[in-house]
Amino acid sequence: MPSLLKNKYVAYAALYLLYLVQAILELVSRIQHFDYEKNKKKILIILTVLYAFFIFYLSSQSDLAIPASAFKIPIAYEIADFLESHGLFFILEIADYAHQHMDKVAHMFLYFGLGVLLHLTFRSSDNVILRKYAAIFAVILGVIYGITDEYHQSFVPGRSSSVHDLLADGIGVTIAQILFVILLVINLRKKKGEVDRE
Repeated sequence: MPSLLKNKYVAYAALYLLYLVQAILELVSRIQHFDYEKNKKKILIILTVLYAFFIFYLSSQSDLAIPASAFKIPIAYEIADFLESHGLFFILEIADYAHQHMDKVAHMFLYFGLGVLLHLTFRSSDNVILRKYAAIFAVILGVIYGITDEYHQSFVPGRSSSVHDLLADGIGVTIAQILFVILLVINLRKKKGEVDRE
């Protein structure tokens, strides 16, 4: 009798394993046949919303301090020595300022990412005005989100809202747009050069 029960459990385990393999194969098949170009707009909206929630989650944390020991790595000292020996003191000053204001740098990087996603989302829109002025709308929405984020932080214990953080948020979003505009200009010049050669 115990051997029959054992065989029964082995059979169930094998059956569930086959169901699992079938589900994985079906998922792989759907991913392979997924039309990314057709669903690009939805994917970008989802990614942007998830990223905004990620920022909200980080803002909800009472203490996000980066330990100073994280920057005490041998290569950092070697880079500093190299810059110093080549007279590039201004880079060291910028790095020192960034190190002293790590929270502002973190805000800039986070909102740079948000700026990239907002720009791509607006660029993929069906609305002509949103597509044409994607950079402007990305800055506006990014700054508005930054304002709501700072307001939210004012209710989190151990955190406070700051105009300087909001400024860092705005700079991060704006830098992303400047890079997109530069890439757009380079693309246009490249296309113009190809047309002129033909």
